[in-house]
Amino acid sequence: MARTQSTCGARTKHGGCCRRLAMVGASRCNLHRGDWATYTIERDRERERARERARKRPKR
Repeated sequence: MARTQSTCGARTKHGGCCRRLAMVGASRCNLHRGDWATYTIERDRERERARERARKRPKR
């Protein structure tokens, strides 16, 4: 079976390319993904939506 998961596209501190597999749905591995990654941004947005929903609920 062919590997369909890509490798991480990040540069190491020595200047070479990272050889680790990228996380599913991302272009970077878990070491290089950072807070800018799409799934991290979506997770943060969902947390903010949950906070907004909690603020809008009437207190009893």
